[in-house]
Amino acid sequence: MFELVSVVVPAFNEAPSLNELYERVRTVLGGLQQPFEFILIDDGSTDDTQAVVEALGRQYGNVIYIQHFRNQGKSIGLMQGFDAASGDVAITLDADLQDQPEMFPRLLEQIEAGYDFVNGWRRSRHDPAAKKIVSRIYNGLVNRVFGVQLNDINSGLKAYRREVYKSIELRGDLHRLVPVLVALKAFTISEIPVEHSERKHGQSKYRLLRHRGILDVFALIAVNATQTRPFHIFCEAAFVFWMFGLMCFLSWVGLTYAVWGGNSHWRIVGTLLGGVGTWAAFVGSVLPIFGLFLEIEAGRAQDVRWRHRLVRHNKRFSTDPQG
Repeated sequence: MFELVSVVVPAFNEAPSLNELYERVRTVLGGLQQPFEFILIDDGSTDDTQAVVEALGRQYGNVIYIQHFRNQGKSIGLMQGFDAASGDVAITLDADLQDQPEMFPRLLEQIEAGYDFVNGWRRSRHDPAAKKIVSRIYNGLVNRVFGVQLNDINSGLKAYRREVYKSIELRGDLHRLVPVLVALKAFTISEIPVEHSERKHGQSKYRLLRHRGILDVFALIAVNATQTRPFHIFCEAAFVFWMFGLMCFLSWVGLTYAVWGGNSHWRIVGTLLGGVGTWAAFVGSVLPIFGLFLEIEAGRAQDVRWRHRLVRHNKRFSTDPQG
């Protein structure tokens, strides 16, 4: 048993699920005689989320409610929860009841066994086929690129030791890559199968096209690489773009003068290739460096004080009449 477990729940318009979610968490952890705090991050909900959580807060003394002015995304929501958490272990799960609190004992057993981070694997997912196919492709890409071996990168059900959840920084849509961020810091990782339920209320926030997730994969590659050898990475990226530009320029020369002579059609094609080569040289010289600089600076700017400016309410409820 741990001194305290922090249950961190980002939510956006999930009011119908919250009472059941809290009661199931209380039943499971109460059965283990495990003290816990329940931290709900209301990410700009427009339903009755605030009223539901405040009612829970008046009834129970271990509820923390954080509300954003407007929707900021799951990554920022998780970071708000991690900032507020004080448990030896944090467990995250989605608020839609698809992640089951009854899996908490399995996660905590792995933490007690010595692992720093435990990832829930939704082996039998109750989601549309298209969603499962896209997730499988995304998992394969991430495993290949970062060298991790996990079956369910983007599962919402996870457990973290305090030193883990206090050390990671999430921005953009990096919540999809939490296991990778943990692995890059050399923490020990375990993955266990967990049960997954069908959605009971509301609508999924899932989008089939995960272009932002793909962009975050490339951004994380860039940031991770430039932390240790930025000059090498910049030179290698510039070399690729300049080689492409050189090929375009040589094709332009060949099409315009050497092979097809004065043929006007091929001269137009050659001119277009020359333009593409110029563009490639420009991109190779400017945009990657500019983009990487912005990514690195964004990581420094989005600190605790920046996140606190996004919060409308930050309430800690207590049943103590004196407190």
